[in-house]
Amino acid sequence: MELIINTKGVFIKKILLINNGFPSRLNPQYSTYIKCIYKCLIESGFNVSLLVLDTSFKNHKEKYLKYINYYYNLLFFNYSNYDHIYIHNYPYSFLPLINKFKEMKKITIHWHGTDIFSPTKKGLVLNHISYKFIPKTCQHIVPSNYFADKVSEKLGIKRDRIFVSPSGGVDTNIFKPKKKKREEKEIILGFASSMRTDKGIDLVLKLVQDSKMIQKKLDKKIKFICIKYGLEKELYSKELSKYNNVEIISPLPKDKMINFYHQIDLLLLPTKMPESLALVGLEAMSCNIPVIGTDDFALKEYIINDVSGERFEKDNFESFKNAVIKAIQNIKKYSPRKIVLSNYSKKYVINQYKKYFGEI
Repeated sequence: MELIINTKGVFIKKILLINNGFPSRLNPQYSTYIKCIYKCLIESGFNVSLLVLDTSFKNHKEKYLKYINYYYNLLFFNYSNYDHIYIHNYPYSFLPLINKFKEMKKITIHWHGTDIFSPTKKGLVLNHISYKFIPKTCQHIVPSNYFADKVSEKLGIKRDRIFVSPSGGVDTNIFKPKKKKREEKEIILGFASSMRTDKGIDLVLKLVQDSKMIQKKLDKKIKFICIKYGLEKELYSKELSKYNNVEIISPLPKDKMINFYHQIDLLLLPTKMPESLALVGLEAMSCNIPVIGTDDFALKEYIINDVSGERFEKDNFESFKNAVIKAIQNIKKYSPRKIVLSNYSKKYVINQYKKYFGEI
């Protein structure tokens, strides 16, 4: 094995990052968190290689062919050259790895969400089968305390074997506040999650339908900006487009999302499905944008009422609407960026990685 030593004579660990996706020009929002994690590992001083699915596909057929190539690469890769194998979305990659685990010196699995709570029966079966092949010496990383408890319960492993790190964190040098220059009579609400019912887009549609009443109550003009992507994007974008106070925009690459956050005053995060972190909420907060989020999952750890936004009862439209109204009425009182700087920044994650991968 080749030893890599820096100019100070210190051995540099080699880490292999595995994931079934990485952002591409054709699919800029595909697995953006992996690119963040990759950058954090590089800046932590490690020698990092990628073994990821090529996401430059335009349709299901192309995606299927890319997966075949990805599995081929996993099956015939030489893992013994690396000090640490860092696996993401494990159930989608485990089959070619079953007989390769013995080649790996140290293994960490990073759990993200659907690898524990799959939205489909097929996914749940795949998850359950994959858990049976997890090496006993494997360590685990999760993005939140909420999810650490769920992973511990699901896999039957002790909580002290699970390290909490917010999936690459937020680059606070990029996602930073911008002073808005427009009339205070106008409030813009943003939705950046996948256009799916289980992500709460149906609640956003109801809010749009009630926006005239809200405008009258608050004496403010209400606008919406929604990003068009997700399984039900055609259905919901068509419905939302019927209203003249809604703007539908195309998906943006990670480094362009700052333009979206700088346009809005509040981020809507009304998810109904388990969220291990919901990084989009933290990116908005880093720009000092308050978040209206579900009172459940990992969102409870960083959406603090009257500080970083407002929480509401899950899948309860009246509670959601009231939280939005309260936030608009108190829009100048929130200071969400402080929470990100303390516990969710890229700098915070880099320091975590230096300790975790440097010692383990």
